[in-house]
Amino acid sequence: MAIIDSTLREGLQAVGISFSPAAKAAIAGELLAIGIEEIEIGIASRREEELASLVQAIRATPGPKGRLALWSRCREEDIAVAANLDIDVLSLSIPVTDRLLASKMGCSRSGALALAERSVRQARRSFAYVSVGLEDATRAEPEFLDQMIACIARAGAARVRLADTVGHGSPGSIGRLVARVRERSGLAVGFHGHNDFGMASANAVAALDAGAEWVDATVLGLGERAGNARLEEVAAYLALRQERGAYDLVRLRALCHRVARMAGREVAPQQPVIGEEIFACETGLHLVGLLEDPASYEPFAPATVGGRRRLYFGAKSGRRAVERALGAAGVSLSASGLEQVVRSLRHGAGLGRPPLPAADLPEFARRVTA
Repeated sequence: MAIIDSTLREGLQAVGISFSPAAKAAIAGELLAIGIEEIEIGIASRREEELASLVQAIRATPGPKGRLALWSRCREEDIAVAANLDIDVLSLSIPVTDRLLASKMGCSRSGALALAERSVRQARRSFAYVSVGLEDATRAEPEFLDQMIACIARAGAARVRLADTVGHGSPGSIGRLVARVRERSGLAVGFHGHNDFGMASANAVAALDAGAEWVDATVLGLGERAGNARLEEVAAYLALRQERGAYDLVRLRALCHRVARMAGREVAPQQPVIGEEIFACETGLHLVGLLEDPASYEPFAPATVGGRRRLYFGAKSGRRAVERALGAAGVSLSASGLEQVVRSLRHGAGLGRPPLPAADLPEFARRVTA
C-alpha cells in the first residue's frame, strides 16, 4: 500500500491555485520527508518550461529521495519531453469511455487501443516503470476496460491507474472494480478518485482494502471541482488504523497548513486530522471519559498528528465533568458550590458567552463560590 501525491499536478488544476517554482520544490521536499512514496510533479509538455529546473531542485533537496513521476498524454512529443528529464515514472493517460474518446480524443475504441499500445512502447524505451491512467474507468464498459488493460500490459506497462473521473463511485463499487481488475490483470493497480460526492478519501481506502497497491491523493484534497482524496486523511488512516506507511503526520499537518496559506484556503476547525478543534470537547459524558481515559473518545492521541486536546465547560457540561476537572486541578468544592459553578456556566452560555477553557475553570470556580 502506497500513496502517489499529485498536489503539483492535479492540485494545481483547482481554480486560482498556482505555486512558484521554489514553492513547488519546497512542497515536494516536504512530501518526500513525510514519507510519501511517489510524487507526481507535473505534466510532460514543452509548454512546461520549468520542469527541468524543478526536477533538479527536488533532486538537490536534502533528505529522503522518493520516486518522481510525470503525467503525460499519449503523444509522442510529450513522451519525448519526459524522456529527457531525470524522473522515475511516466504516467500516461487515456480515456476509456466512448463519451470521452469522442469528445476529447476524436477516436474510436480501436484507435484508442492502438494509441495506448504505441505510447506505452515508446515510453518503455526510456522508462523502466510506465504507468497508465485510464480516465473515466468507473463509467467504462467492462469488456473494453479489460481490452485496454490487456493491451497496455502486453506493451510493457507496470501499473494501471483507475480514475473515478467524475467522482461517482462509492466505496463498494470501487472495491468491486479494483478486485475485478486485480483478478484479471497482472499489473499493479492504482486508484485516482475525485470528491464530487464527498467520498474520494473513503474510495481510496476501499481501493486499498480491495487490493490496490497505490492510491492518488493531494494535500488538502486540492483539485478540480470538489477536489480529490485528501492526502492527510488517507495517510493518517493508513498509518494509524492499518499500521501501513511510516508517514510523519506531525510534519504532514504542518505542510497542510502551509499549503493552505499559500493557496489562500482556510482549514476548517473540524477538518479531519488537521483541524484545530478536532480534539475539542464540551459534552459532559465525553468530558468525563476524556478526563479518565482519553482513548475512550479519541481515535488517536492528539500528539500523533501535532494536535492539542481542548476541553471546554459550558451549557453541555454536567456536575461530574466539572468535579473531575476541578479535582485534577487540585480544587475541591462542596456539593452546593459545585452546583453553583454548573449553574453559572449554563447561565453564561444562555447569555451568549463562549464555553470556558479547562485552564480557566479553577479561577472561575473560585470567583463564583467566593
